[in-house]
Amino acid sequence: MENWDDLRILHAVVRGGSITSGAELLGVDQSTISRRLQAFEKRLGRTLFHDTKKRNQLTPFGEICAKAAHRLETEMSRLNNELRINDQGFEGAITIRTGDVLSDRLLLSTCSNFLEKFPKINLQISRQDKMDRGLETDIGIFATNAPSSELFGRKLAVATFASYASPDYLKAFQHRPEDMSWLNWNDGSGSPTWPALSPHIPDENCRLRCTNVDSILDAARLGIGATILPCFIGEIDPSLSRVTPGEIVSKREVWVFLQPDTRKSPKVRAFVDHLYSEVLKRIDVIEAL
Repeated sequence: MENWDDLRILHAVVRGGSITSGAELLGVDQSTISRRLQAFEKRLGRTLFHDTKKRNQLTPFGEICAKAAHRLETEMSRLNNELRINDQGFEGAITIRTGDVLSDRLLLSTCSNFLEKFPKINLQISRQDKMDRGLETDIGIFATNAPSSELFGRKLAVATFASYASPDYLKAFQHRPEDMSWLNWNDGSGSPTWPALSPHIPDENCRLRCTNVDSILDAARLGIGATILPCFIGEIDPSLSRVTPGEIVSKREVWVFLQPDTRKSPKVRAFVDHLYSEVLKRIDVIEAL
């Protein structure tokens, strides 16, 4: 076997449970994963999966390869940790994993000053909406009211959520708010997650679902419907108004998680300290009432 990357792809598919999930973990499209797996099987002259569309049932030979891929991934992770542990300077990369909303609307707004202050440090940010597995980066920033006791973390803030829509949309439905359409993140579930934060919004009123915050914001600005947003997004957007002024729909704790082996690294410590300092400056809008 000459290409170790084939095992990395196999490992992602097995860990994710399907080609679709494996592609999301690697940040590539599903067709690329399918082609790579087919080519891998052709070179080996063996099949890795039973003949199912999802490719989630390994053959006996596939199980052997999957175990080898897991061992390889474990060793590479251990090596990367050793490299980070032995880094004593303010240079190199800091890897960060966080969700769509937090990365685009909170984290990135704090990065500019940090990069100017530390010109030899680079930030590598990847997305993962939920902290549903172990931390694989130096830093993880996630919104959760039930942080895992197995992770080393510190609460960054308590983000408040409220409902927002364009002023024209609110005016059109001021006498019949129960008929408003609601916009939601498409999280793949039958019942949308974010409107569930507000019990007075029926599922059938969720008429449009999108997979990213920018699409939700554009739809709300265009008057397609109302949506639930973190206040640190809705309060500073001049084209949006609260549906129910003074009412908070929900609260989510925002946590910063660190690798036990790297949390004392000077560059990681410097970034975390900078992040807390910047968030403190914005705490009035993050925790708006």
